[in-house]
Amino acid sequence: MKTIMKLSLISGLLASGIVLADSHSDAYQKHASSSCHHGAGKSMEGKKTFWDKMAERLQLTTEQRASIGAVMEKSRPQTAAIREKIRTNRKELQELARNTQVDDGRVQELARERGNLVAELVTERTRTRHAINQILTDAQQEQMKQMREKNRHHGKG
Repeated sequence: MKTIMKLSLISGLLASGIVLADSHSDAYQKHASSSCHHGAGKSMEGKKTFWDKMAERLQLTTEQRASIGAVMEKSRPQTAAIREKIRTNRKELQELARNTQVDDGRVQELARERGNLVAELVTERTRTRHAINQILTDAQQEQMKQMREKNRHHGKG
């Protein structure tokens, strides 16, 4: 019974990491409301996207916008592939959970795989963020850092 509890805890922690990572998926970004700061497309009301707002706040030059766009395009296939593997892993775990008998070995294997996939996704996103940071001036980097801190504490009281 302790093994099942441990696996449930690990799966829950990993799932919460996936939810955070998955909210940045291409499908989410394409269809997200512009009121959500993660949206990458314009809404029907024509409001500005997160990236448009960010570019304005940081006063990015045309060259910086193009360079950042290129960095994000380069990263998109890797992150999409990792997210697809995560989805497949999640489906397989869900199937195992529906079985009448638990295959502890397979669940542990999938849990480890999930952890590795989340680590890959975090690593890729960190590389992308670092590459974008290299495009920004020191003042823009500091401004971005302050905006992240403000957003991190947004809504917490």
